[in-house]
Amino acid sequence: MASSPNSEIARTEAQSASLKRELRLTDLVLLQVLLIVGLPWIGYAAKLGGAHVALWLAAIVFFYFPLAGTVIYLSRRLPLEGGVYQWTKIGLGPFAGFQSAWNYGFLLILFYATSGSLVANSLSYLLGPQAAWMTSYKPLILLFNFVFFALVLWVNVIGLHLARWITSAGGALILALYALIVGLFLVRIFSGEAMAQPTASLALPALTLTTVGLFSKIAFNALSGFEQVAIFAGECHTPERNIARSVWIAGPAIAILYILGTCAVLAFTPAEKIDLIAPIPQILGAGLHSSRTASILSGAAILALLFAYFTQTVACVAQVSRLPMVAGWDGLLPPWFSELHPRYRTPVRSLVIVVLICLLFGGLSLVNVGEQEANQLLLGAAFACSGIYYLSMFAVVLRGRLDTAPLWLKVGACTAAAVTILSVVLQVVPILEVAQPGLFAAKVGGVVVLINTAGICVYRRTRGKF
Repeated sequence: MASSPNSEIARTEAQSASLKRELRLTDLVLLQVLLIVGLPWIGYAAKLGGAHVALWLAAIVFFYFPLAGTVIYLSRRLPLEGGVYQWTKIGLGPFAGFQSAWNYGFLLILFYATSGSLVANSLSYLLGPQAAWMTSYKPLILLFNFVFFALVLWVNVIGLHLARWITSAGGALILALYALIVGLFLVRIFSGEAMAQPTASLALPALTLTTVGLFSKIAFNALSGFEQVAIFAGECHTPERNIARSVWIAGPAIAILYILGTCAVLAFTPAEKIDLIAPIPQILGAGLHSSRTASILSGAAILALLFAYFTQTVACVAQVSRLPMVAGWDGLLPPWFSELHPRYRTPVRSLVIVVLICLLFGGLSLVNVGEQEANQLLLGAAFACSGIYYLSMFAVVLRGRLDTAPLWLKVGACTAAAVTILSVVLQVVPILEVAQPGLFAAKVGGVVVLINTAGICVYRRTRGKF
């Protein structure tokens, strides 16, 4: 017989007592910025020209605000370590909770598994054309991946006492980069300089498959992530208040940054020259008239973006490590996943397992495929996994065991779920050109099916054994 929500809450709160409460409201707000604001997405939105405003507003209304409302609603009622795992476990049942956590974990593992490739690309940009070989030399990429994750593991073993300063610096850095490009945009407006193309329009974009694909990506890929900080509820001060407050504070700011950032791309870059990978360094190069100054700032921007990515990885590996820990509390995984470091009170064994899995997937992604295709394959599968746990989270609002959600939130959960389904379906469509699109789609779908089948098998084999 399933235990009552109140008994589940009391048991989890008792088990969380051994964790250190390190995160305060400021840390959570900057963590929201760090985990949600993706720097390349303003380049994708700019592909629509001035009509990007309508698409951003549609994404905000139909997905972003309903997601924010869902996270506020659930974090106030269930401020528990493990976040979405606890919400779906208590709201829908143990299997739904486990499978949500399983997909959540693999979302972040697949997303960051190819960190070595990003390091190689960043250093290649920084060092110039003579270093282009670095982006395709697989032994070097594997070495970068190993060193990168060794640093991530070290920070996380020490715990949030150190990691919160690093992730807060990453969030502040992203805000500073956006402030810089928006500032350059405003200078161009007030100086009366001509724009490379119109920056904003209330006209609706043409309804094409490309437009629908871009909408799904800027809605789901760019605007998701509010729920991530709730993983650390047991390590936050007053989580029942501060997680919701962090959403209220960060939400509007992030929406404004995305819209103005896209305007900045359009102000400085002709449509055919938009860099989808690194739009911010491109804006800096076009917005600064001194080539020497532009070169220095572009190099600094590349290093800043690499540091921000490192801080994101630190935060996300920390999140994933908490999921086996709380599953161990519930007897769904061996108890040693829940054992804490005697000094730092971090789930060190869970952290090591997560890092090893990231290294494994990073290595496998380079087998018999190009580096760009490998990245797209893992990202497509990652976002498909996130769609699965998002649908479970919205189902808690619509049909869960908690008290009845307000009607407006249920309507919002329905629109957000529709956007989620659209995005999951379109993840099989590659963003950049690949040799065999059909095979690419089959690989993405196959990875997602294998991940979820493995999750079902683990749940059936371990349930009731620990």
